[in-house]
Amino acid sequence: MDVGAHVAHNAGRHGRKTALIEGDRKLTYGELDRASNRVANALLTWGAAAGDRIALVLPSTIDWVVLYVGIAKAGMTAVPLNYRLTPPEIAMMLDDSGARLVFTSSGMEELTLGASTPERRVLIDDAAAYAAFLGGAGEDAPRVEVSRETIQAILYTGGTTGRSKGVMLSHENVFWNTLHETIDTRMHEDDNTLLLTPLHHAAALNCWLLPHLYLGATATIMPKYDTAAAIRAIETHKVTNAFTPPSMARDIFNHPAARTADLSSFQRWYVGGATLSRSDRDRMHALIPGVEIFFQYGLSEAGVIVSVLKEKDYEAAPPGSIGRAFLNFDIKILRDDLTDADPNEVGEIAVRGPSVMQGYFNNPEATRATFHDGWLRTGDMGSLDENGFLQFHDRKKDMVKTGGLNVYSQEVEQVILRHPDVREVAILGLPSEKWGEEVIAVIVCREGVTGDADSITAHARRELAGYKVPKRIFFIDYAEMPINYSGKIAKKELRKRFEEQEAVQ
Repeated sequence: MDVGAHVAHNAGRHGRKTALIEGDRKLTYGELDRASNRVANALLTWGAAAGDRIALVLPSTIDWVVLYVGIAKAGMTAVPLNYRLTPPEIAMMLDDSGARLVFTSSGMEELTLGASTPERRVLIDDAAAYAAFLGGAGEDAPRVEVSRETIQAILYTGGTTGRSKGVMLSHENVFWNTLHETIDTRMHEDDNTLLLTPLHHAAALNCWLLPHLYLGATATIMPKYDTAAAIRAIETHKVTNAFTPPSMARDIFNHPAARTADLSSFQRWYVGGATLSRSDRDRMHALIPGVEIFFQYGLSEAGVIVSVLKEKDYEAAPPGSIGRAFLNFDIKILRDDLTDADPNEVGEIAVRGPSVMQGYFNNPEATRATFHDGWLRTGDMGSLDENGFLQFHDRKKDMVKTGGLNVYSQEVEQVILRHPDVREVAILGLPSEKWGEEVIAVIVCREGVTGDADSITAHARRELAGYKVPKRIFFIDYAEMPINYSGKIAKKELRKRFEEQEAVQ
């Protein structure tokens, strides 16, 4: 069930097949197997033991994958960290996880220096330092028994609602998500996936890299996202699928290079993380005729994916649906009193399935608060219809309460995104003496378009109840919209910015 065994198995099946691509560099399954064995053996020789936590503070590269697989083969737990965080944030996660060793680089070592627990930092871009770490470690498989219960990874949450928590996923958890992805979204061994989001993010790691390594397929890695480079990679490497948040999808189908590139190899377009409008899907289909679009919903705590809206279900599903439960997953809706909601009643989405996390590392109190009677409480608001289609309404923390009524930001965003002038939109609630909170829209217009607030307001009034229509609309440039590494609009940052502007006025 573990990723190390999958790599070793595929090295035996087709050792000379390309497993990983990064620019001009390629690594076969045989090479990946041997290189990760050396890492595992070097960790054991150094003195790390099964169950120890080993951190990665690095960009996404072939070397990142080698290290991750090596950590797994040694029976240790990988702690992949977001290198874009601040030194205090990274120090907190390193100390919280008790990481004994950190793999990093000379340009990122400084990010880790505030942590007290690591006993060693290995700079993988320093040839002498990395060679010293590997020493005489052999390429034979390490003699370590890795059980399905062993924690494969601790993935830290974004911390948007407070201190980040370490999500513990066992090898069994990760394997079930791998199976769900391969079966429910039709992945196969001839695939080549393009990894456009960072590997420290649960989606890129658990939902695309690891399933492709399980199948013996190929993964093409982009250390840093660039739209033109992504389009070239699809054409050059005959990429068959990729995951993009909606904002990234818009970057691709709006880019001039997309209209002349040969994208005929691209069969499946995975999307998630934010609202995907009907016009977005139409433009994706126009760019690549015949491409299948899979909209997926999940969270790190679920290990990752919970539901999928398949291409064949788009017309049957209610407008705005995010699909049906993944294979072997159950979904229900909870009222505030934690009783089960009726069909089409809005409440908190709760899920259960074999990939759901073991809990938060060193945080039993938060773990208890997140589970109810064996169900994972997601913190997301939604509803479920009689046919099993899930509707996502909002994150609880993003719901706007205005005049005693609830406004779900995603519902309003879906409507405004259908306006032909709008490229990106974020709906926020700002403090209001009259309403408690006031609904506002922050909008990025399509290139060459000047924002027309009256036109957008009239469009919204045709589809939304009056209290849901934004009271005010702000237009900003695309570069000013805070979009994080996973392609989501950072509403916490945006809300803070506008609250500060309001306070000054």
